[in-house]
Amino acid sequence: MLAFLLAPILVVIGVSFNPTSAFRIPIGAVSMRWYARFFATPTFRDALFLVSLPVALAASALATVIGSLAAIGLVRARIAARGAFESVFMLPLLIPSILLGAAMYLVSVSLGFRTNFLTLVLGHMLLGIPYVIRVVGSALVAIDPRLEEAARSLGCTPVQAFLRVVVPNLRSSILSGATFAFIVSFSDINLALFVAGPETTTLPIQIYSQIFWEGDPTIAAASTVQIIIVGTLILLMQKIFKIRVGL
Repeated sequence: MLAFLLAPILVVIGVSFNPTSAFRIPIGAVSMRWYARFFATPTFRDALFLVSLPVALAASALATVIGSLAAIGLVRARIAARGAFESVFMLPLLIPSILLGAAMYLVSVSLGFRTNFLTLVLGHMLLGIPYVIRVVGSALVAIDPRLEEAARSLGCTPVQAFLRVVVPNLRSSILSGATFAFIVSFSDINLALFVAGPETTTLPIQIYSQIFWEGDPTIAAASTVQIIIVGTLILLMQKIFKIRVGL
């Protein structure tokens, strides 16, 4: 099963180092030709650095803030119909992203808004919020409430006890939720096809359109760059967590 999951990724990475324009495995030699072409092509370079990365960072930041606050409210607040509220927040996971994108496009058009950077950020924020709620909410449930009670018995107000005791224990979960939100935004194409404007072409959209017009290993190089960015982020988060546990 592991080989089945990794095989397509390894093929894409291998093709990206092929010195010829053929999609061929195994390759006879190793070349950085297609990576040089990727960074030399303005459409690919702008899609990565001016659209995909800024959108993913903004969407993950908003999703982390809203999702963390929503998780705190769902776990700690005494509200009626808590299950209904939680189901509403989970809707982006239940609705196919392509339908969610079409719905956002229709709403934007009916309100007279143009699809642009903002609509793309908001759409990806909706996709990331459920992941943040799940991760942060699970960690919040696992925190022993007696820790807060001990802090309050030592003179902290309820808000101070929460900020000084609970929030530090949620840092790893908040970072995990932010990482999930970033990855979902950075790799999304279904929703972005509808809510991205003509000047906000993300890297997945650029790869998708390039397949139809010019099929060369530049596409594999672009995909490999995506894999490297996401993989580096995951490894970095794991490294941070291990250091924190060791301390």
